[in-house]
Amino acid sequence: MQKQFILLLIATSIFASEPSAFDAGNLDALNPYGLTSSEKVILKNKKEVKTLSTNISFVKNELNDMQEKIDGIKSVVEAQNSRIYKIEQTISKLKQNRADNSKKIDELQSDLNATKELQLQNNQKVKLVLSELSSLIDSINSSYVSKDIFNQKIEELQNSFDNKIAQLEKKLATKSILSKKGSVIFAEAKRNYERKSYKKAAELFKVSIKKRYLPATSNFYLGEINYRTKQYAKAIEYYKRSISLYDKATFTPTLLYHTYLSFKKLGDKKNAKKFKDILIAKYPKSKVAKLAKKQN
Repeated sequence: MQKQFILLLIATSIFASEPSAFDAGNLDALNPYGLTSSEKVILKNKKEVKTLSTNISFVKNELNDMQEKIDGIKSVVEAQNSRIYKIEQTISKLKQNRADNSKKIDELQSDLNATKELQLQNNQKVKLVLSELSSLIDSINSSYVSKDIFNQKIEELQNSFDNKIAQLEKKLATKSILSKKGSVIFAEAKRNYERKSYKKAAELFKVSIKKRYLPATSNFYLGEINYRTKQYAKAIEYYKRSISLYDKATFTPTLLYHTYLSFKKLGDKKNAKKFKDILIAKYPKSKVAKLAKKQN
C-alpha cells in the first residue's frame, strides 16, 4: 500500500511539471509552444508590428520637438521683420523733414546693423535645427512633410528677410549720399569710374546731376559708362544732354568721336558721318579727329 502511494506521488509530480496540452498553440501565452508553421509566422509578424509601433511613436515625438524649435525661431524672425517695418516707417517720416538728419541716419544704421547681427544668429539656429531634423525627415513616410518642401519654406522665409534688409540698406545709402555736397559726390563718382566700378559711378553721377554740380560733365561720364558697356543708344542720349549744356568743354572732341562710333555701331551711317564731319571740321588737330579720318 505504501509502495503504491509513493508511485502515485511521483507520477503526479511529473505530470504537474509538464505544460498543459490545452495551452498548445496559444499565441497570447507568455512563452507560446506547440505552434504550427502558420502560427509561428503570425507570432513573428505580431512582434514586428509591436516594435514598429514603438519606433513610429518615437519618431513622432522627435518630430514634434523639432517642430516646436522651428516655430520658436520663426516667431523670432517675424519679430525682426516687424522691427524692420518700423524702421522703414521712421525713415519715411524723416523724408518730411530733411534738416539735421545725419545723427538720426547714423542711429538707424546702427539699429539696422544690430538687427542684421541678430538675424545672423537666428540663421545659425535655423541651420542647427535643420541638421538635427535632416536625418529624421529622411526616415519618415510620405504622410509627413518632405525635407525638400521644409527647406523650401525656410529658404522663402530667409529670402523675404534678405530682400527687406537690401531695400532698407539702399534707402539709407541714398539718404546718406544726398546729405553730401555735390563736389564730394562728383569726386567719389569719378574715383569709381577710374576703378571701372561703372554701376556705382553711374549712381553717383546721377546724384551729382540732381545736385546740379557739373551737369554737363556728369552727363558726359554717364555717356562714357554706357559707351564702354556697349549700350550705345543710351550713350548717345547722355552725350546729347552734355553737349546741349556746354559745348566748349575739353572733353567735347572725345564726346563727338564716341558719338560717331556709337552711331556706327548701331548701323546708322548717316548720323555717324555727320558727327565725324563735325569733329574733323571743329577739332582738326585733335587726336580723335586724326583717328576718325583713318576710318571709313
